[in-house]
Amino acid sequence: MSEEIIGVAYPVPSNLLDRIFKEEKDVFIKHPTCFKKLKPGHKILFYASHEIRAIVGEATIKNMELMKIDQIYEKYGDRVFITKEEAKEYTKPLEERRTKGGKPRDIEFIVMELENPIKYKKPYKPRRFIPVGGKYITKKEYEEIKKK
Repeated sequence: MSEEIIGVAYPVPSNLLDRIFKEEKDVFIKHPTCFKKLKPGHKILFYASHEIRAIVGEATIKNMELMKIDQIYEKYGDRVFITKEEAKEYTKPLEERRTKGGKPRDIEFIVMELENPIKYKKPYKPRRFIPVGGKYITKKEYEEIKKK
């Protein structure tokens, strides 16, 4: 019997998390990995990569869609947690690898509008590594995190 999926944990460089928790940037974008089982109402847990290496907070997914970079910034502007330039820099390696018929394909992001971001008082060190693409979180795992 599979566990009920209630969200996802994504690694985010530690220095960018304050944009979500303090600057109230409420639009999170990521390359579309580990997202097909997600829906509005699910949780997104933020795994602070680099020096902290722990889950440091969460938010609820209000809305989500696949979009190209220009569409994202046209619709959401400065609500996005990274700048358009940072997003373009982030996609450079993918653009160099992904070609179709000799032309680069447009890169899409999963775009998640967030609500109720909460920074945990104490970081939670997961038992297992959170891969770059993210990891689905089950109800049981989430309850364990909330206990600590």
